Amino acid sequence: MRETIDFGIDLGTTNSAIAVAEEDGVRVIKNNDGWDYTPSAVWSPKPGVVHVGRRARERTESDIDDAYAEFKQEMGTAGAHRTFRRAGITMSPEQLSAEVLKSLRQDVAHEFGEQPAAAVITVPASFALNQNNATSEAAALAGLGEHCPLVQEPTAAAIAYGVQDASESAHWMVFDLGGGTFDAAVMSKRDGELQLIQHAGDPYLGGKLIDWALVDDLLAPAVRRGLGLDEFTRKNAHWRRNFAKLKLEAENAKIALSRNPEVDIFVDLDDGRGGTEPFEFTLTRNALEELARPFYVRAIRLCRDALAESALRPDDIDRMLLVGGATLSPGLRALLADPDEGPGIPLDHSQDPTTVVARGAAVFARSVRAPRAPHRAAVGEFAVELTYPAQTVDTTDVPVSGTVTSGDEVDFTGYAVTVANPEGKLPFRSPRTALTADGSFYLEVSIDADTTSRFVVELTDGAGNRQKLVGDTFSVGHAAVVPGDAVLTGTLGIGKADGRFDPLLRKGTSLPTMVTKTYRTTIPLRRSEPDAVIKIPLLEGDRRRADRNTRVGLLEIRPRDVRIDLPAQSEVEVTFEIQASSREVLVTADIPLVQQQFEATINRSDLLAPEHDELVDRLHDLESRVNDLRDQADDVHAEQAQRALDDLTDQRSVPQLRKDVDAAAVDTGAAVNSDRRIRDLEAQLDDIEEAIEVPGLQRELWELLGQCQDIIEHNGGGHSDRGELQSLRDRASALGDDAKPADLRRLIERAREFQVELLRRTDQWEFLVFNSLETMRDQMHSRAQADAAILEGRQAIAQGNRRALAGVNERLRRLLPPGAAGEVERRTGGIN
Repeated sequence: MRETIDFGIDLGTTNSAIAVAEEDGVRVIKNNDGWDYTPSAVWSPKPGVVHVGRRARERTESDIDDAYAEFKQEMGTAGAHRTFRRAGITMSPEQLSAEVLKSLRQDVAHEFGEQPAAAVITVPASFALNQNNATSEAAALAGLGEHCPLVQEPTAAAIAYGVQDASESAHWMVFDLGGGTFDAAVMSKRDGELQLIQHAGDPYLGGKLIDWALVDDLLAPAVRRGLGLDEFTRKNAHWRRNFAKLKLEAENAKIALSRNPEVDIFVDLDDGRGGTEPFEFTLTRNALEELARPFYVRAIRLCRDALAESALRPDDIDRMLLVGGATLSPGLRALLADPDEGPGIPLDHSQDPTTVVARGAAVFARSVRAPRAPHRAAVGEFAVELTYPAQTVDTTDVPVSGTVTSGDEVDFTGYAVTVANPEGKLPFRSPRTALTADGSFYLEVSIDADTTSRFVVELTDGAGNRQKLVGDTFSVGHAAVVPGDAVLTGTLGIGKADGRFDPLLRKGTSLPTMVTKTYRTTIPLRRSEPDAVIKIPLLEGDRRRADRNTRVGLLEIRPRDVRIDLPAQSEVEVTFEIQASSREVLVTADIPLVQQQFEATINRSDLLAPEHDELVDRLHDLESRVNDLRDQADDVHAEQAQRALDDLTDQRSVPQLRKDVDAAAVDTGAAVNSDRRIRDLEAQLDDIEEAIEVPGLQRELWELLGQCQDIIEHNGGGHSDRGELQSLRDRASALGDDAKPADLRRLIERAREFQVELLRRTDQWEFLVFNSLETMRDQMHSRAQADAAILEGRQAIAQGNRRALAGVNERLRRLLPPGAAGEVERRTGGIN
């Protein structure tokens, strides 16, 4: 029986693979077709019959109502399903993925005689929590246990590369472009431990987008011209079968173009009248690369984002590891290697990019102990539960702890354990270690290098007699590379009532972890108002606005849930707790006033695919906003905003989104993709909108600093004043053309405060204050008193009586509503 899990699975959008770690290395297990990978496709031609793999993938072209592929991206989406017409069944993406996992388990059984009870499964680092939980659900449905360990794909790939790398320390970037997702991950290797430093990714950027670009931009227009088929578009359900055929041909042609300069496509298409028409098309590598370039550019920008967020430069990274079948493209490799347009990192494609993730997952699985039931001691016997690393890079001081139990009432005073490895290259035997009163112990062992060391635990009583011990053996493997702590790859937080996102757990936090933060309710909950509700949206993302992030859960508190009325401004303590391997998140809201706690577990039912009409409306609004912002950026010469808008054009973000929205009419996956893309683009436009403000804010800042200079020169400011002014100028210059609006506003506020400090020391201060107060006359609660005081103030100015004017100003301040008095100095600071 295996002590460690040993099996690793790459559950991919297009293809999946399973590998096993053994004493002499890692190898991929071939399927019945003799392939290293299995197409992630399911075909059910009749009740009780399910086919997975090559045959199913081929049927997605000819049997579109009974064969499906590319369902991974819909994992975690409520309502997404596929209906098998002849079988009369409906499957969710989780159930479809479970069928793929079952097929991989059967491949193992064919070779080893039994199916694995557990496996490590990889997930994209850019997967949301809903999608990770859906993957765990698929694993459970496939018989791989309730808590199947998950490891991120770039981490798995880096492990596979790392076991072949002899260097003690290095920085790598994983460029993982798969069938449906993209991850750019910065990894570090130090003293044999591999750690994810930073990540940027897109769960909807992958090779299938390139396939659809070929279909939408080249093949479908050629079909319309050549065969005269009306309204031949992907959103027209009448042509589903033809588009399924074209999609498969596009994918095959793309793969063929990795080795050939051009490829001929031949396919018979339905003519819409019950017959077929032959369609021929010659696709060149140059045409493919031109269509694929915007997707490659987007991936490269994400690489740069990951580098920037990790505070590293390209020359800090030793090499870029290429992962995913799409990285076999010569055009992509040439772009990545380009010193100007690429990331500027040496490429490493020494591993098979289509199976490297599965092999890395298997290496990881070697470090995870296989699940097993706890040992139970019978009457007259003893049992031990042990804690120890399954693998380690160390050969000495390896920690081992345990607790001995008995089937009888036993006083453990005088009992002791000894741990031994008599068969080791260097035989090991620990000192006799006494048990504590509860039967626990801790000691350290030494292991042999580059192999697995097997130990036995010996239990002796106070008289030195050896006792029978259940669970008395264990093994520790020595490895060149072990994974470091799991980290959170997406920021988690809540949506507040004012529409802002408040992060509680930041991306990059080591797992497991827990955090608590106190909030206050904005409305009362009265038991007499049963329809009232306090909603706490649970969000994942990095955007300031709550609605720009992904909602992964919802906490609701209603009057019926509390024992007494809950007044507004009641404290609510929100806690996020997340596990390391399963990444399951438990969120609790504790209300001290009523001593009650409410729980929510992130689950897939919270994420819904939007309706097509809604997506069309949102796309129209977004396109209008892009045009408006471009006009505004041109009007004020906002270079930062113009560059950002040009980036959107270079990446063809809006045209690609338009195609996705069209496809969403008949494709749930495209609807999910469109929803995410629209929110991402809306958030980018939020940033562009702010960037348009930059030139105006810069002018305002420098005008304020000029006014401060005038005050100092006219009133003989001291050395400290001139030093403060120079400091403000230096900070303004340091912000540069790429200044953030928030930074400029903070500096403007400080410049205003400084201007007020200077003005307070001048003879003009009270006159300036009076002028500011006079403009606020309409806000004062007694017009008659305000008019009388203003008249007195004008007389004091005419007489040059500063003392009398100061008294008038104080009377006018008292006539302002609460909170408005602070506006006086702000307005005063803005006077020329």
